Amino acid sequence: MIGRFLMRTVLSSLFCLSGLIFFAAPVYADKPILGFGDTFPGMSLPVPANAGDVEYLGLETEPDSFELTQINGELILVEALNVHCVHCQMQVPSYRELFRLIEADPVTREKVKMIGIALGNSQEEVQHFRQTYQVLFPVLADPQFKGYYELGISATPFTAYVRLDRPDGDGLVVDTHKGLNTDYRRIHADLKRLLNVDLVELRRQAAKAKREWAKIAPLYAQEEDLQLKVRTAFLNLGGMIQSFANIPLNSGRRVYAANVRRGEDTARLYAVVVSRQSVCDICHDIHFIYIFDRNQQIVGFEPLQITKYGNVLWNDQEAERMRQRLVGQSLLSPRPFDPKLDAVTTATISSAMIFDSLAHEAELLSELREEGVL
Repeated sequence: MIGRFLMRTVLSSLFCLSGLIFFAAPVYADKPILGFGDTFPGMSLPVPANAGDVEYLGLETEPDSFELTQINGELILVEALNVHCVHCQMQVPSYRELFRLIEADPVTREKVKMIGIALGNSQEEVQHFRQTYQVLFPVLADPQFKGYYELGISATPFTAYVRLDRPDGDGLVVDTHKGLNTDYRRIHADLKRLLNVDLVELRRQAAKAKREWAKIAPLYAQEEDLQLKVRTAFLNLGGMIQSFANIPLNSGRRVYAANVRRGEDTARLYAVVVSRQSVCDICHDIHFIYIFDRNQQIVGFEPLQITKYGNVLWNDQEAERMRQRLVGQSLLSPRPFDPKLDAVTTATISSAMIFDSLAHEAELLSELREEGVL
């Protein structure tokens, strides 16, 4: 479940310095990464539309979803990618050769299968990616970032090697690789080795393995620097701040409330600071502020650190484009991301992650209601 990762962070330790309250790292930043010895989560995957892909994986066309353990194979190479990730694109030629090696070798043919999960990408984007880069193995669209949340995958490209413990067993992660991996001959040799590993012994070793966590370094070392950015975001909406306070939450989310006077009216507004690890392994992390009112409607958006291709920071025009796409949306019924309409040019990944963040704020709203501040 999405909440499993968003709420997994240990309740933040609070400490005071010069009257200010500091919080631990934001909840988006702290989650376990899928690793050696893990049982591959039972994520529901869409059955491919392509008949050749269905046959390759050994699936039935009904029902329209499946789990990894239903693939007809012994060892599954699961590739988490994003079609706009440069390293994911660069890796395709090597994986094309790897696919051919697997299919040509009687030791690996039928036993080793390759499958991709495109985090945050639509079916149309995946089709274009496969055609453009001549991707031979099935790639499944994951527009709602389920792989990011349910599988514990962070930056792409990310490879998990999963042994299926037959009969009627689960999938055991016997190895992983983060980042670009182009030595397809070595990968093929590793796959042949992993076909014969002793799963009982691997489970023993995995029990002693150290868990790796995905974390984001704070953008601002001092709380007052962040609060200045938040105050500025409120002021950019027009009016004067009459009161300002941060709201301590058990989840550790960084939320601030202000009464903003505009003319004869005073509005109660809430600012949320969001930090996300980028889906692309060579892209900078994403930090932004969004503001909503008592009706849970978005009224403001301010980037703190959002980049496009080449890790170039967004300019004012690009920030305004995103602001126009977001302002007026309801957090109660967020609009799905449409890359053709909503993406800032050469910043599709960042744009998608902003929309994804807002799509999962129901838990935050519930927490604010429970605290009696909304």
